[in-house]
Amino acid sequence: MSGLDENVPSRTPDAPGDTFNPTIDPQSKDDTNIFPLDGVDINGVSNEDLVRLAETAPVLYQIGSGKVLRISHGLVLKCGPLVLPSEGGRPYGVLRDEGFLVMDYVKGQNLGDCWKSLTKHQKDDVICQTAEIISQLQSIPIPTAGRLGGGPCRGIFVTDYGAGPFNSGSEMEAWFNHKLKICKDYNQAAQDVPSFRFREFVLVHQDISPRNMILDDSGKVHLIDWAHAGAYPPAFERAAIAGQHRFPEFNKMILDVIQKYDVQVRQLQSIWYGLTVASLA
Repeated sequence: MSGLDENVPSRTPDAPGDTFNPTIDPQSKDDTNIFPLDGVDINGVSNEDLVRLAETAPVLYQIGSGKVLRISHGLVLKCGPLVLPSEGGRPYGVLRDEGFLVMDYVKGQNLGDCWKSLTKHQKDDVICQTAEIISQLQSIPIPTAGRLGGGPCRGIFVTDYGAGPFNSGSEMEAWFNHKLKICKDYNQAAQDVPSFRFREFVLVHQDISPRNMILDDSGKVHLIDWAHAGAYPPAFERAAIAGQHRFPEFNKMILDVIQKYDVQVRQLQSIWYGLTVASLA
C-alpha cells in the first residue's frame, strides 16, 4: 500500500474505535425455518404488508436504524431512512417514500465475519474475484455523473449533506474543485495539488469492504449494499477502499493489485476539510 493510501482519513464506520456491533437473529439464517413470504408471489404483496414485515420478520442484519430482514427463503427486505431505489441488485418492490427495498437473498457468510479464518489460498481467491469485480464495473462507461437513479450523491467523498444532483460531469467537477479551493484557501491542502479533471465516468460501488461482501458455499464473492454506488471517475473506488481501516489486510491486498491513480487519490485525500469542517461552504 502506498503512503498516499495510508494517509486517507476516515469518515466511515470502519474507522478504529467506532461501534460496529450488528444485531443478527440466528433464525434468519436457519433454512429449516418457515419465513413469512415462503410460497407467496412477491408481486402480489402490498406495500402495507411489507411495512408490517419490517417489524415481524427475523433480522438478518441491523446497524442503527437500517436493517435487512429475511422474508422468504429467497428474498430479503432492506429498510431504513437511507435506503434508496438506486441501490441496484434485483429489486422486486420499492417503497420509495418509506425506504424499503426487496432483493434476492444470497446464501453464504458475510466476508467480514469469516475473513480472518480463511486460508491464504482462499484470501488470494477472494482478492482475485474482487479485483475482477472492480474491473468489470469500470468497464461500464456511464454518460451521466452522480448517483444511479438521480438525486444527491452519497458516500465518503461528499459531505454528510450529500452533493448534487449534478446535471453534467462538468458540474460535478466544479463542485469538487470548489471544495479543493476551500482547503487551499485555509491551508488545509497543499497548493501544488492539481485541480480535478473528470475525463470519464464508470460504475463505482464506493464502499467495497468485507462487511459488504457475501462468500457463498462455492467460494464465489457477491458484492452487496449499493447505497453509495454511482457514476464517478474510476479513481474513486481505490480512494474509497484506502479510506477504510477495519480490514487492513484485505485493504492492502486489494490495493496492491488494482490500478494506482496516485494523483487522483491525492486530490481526493486533500478535500477532507471541505467535506467536514467546511461542509456547508
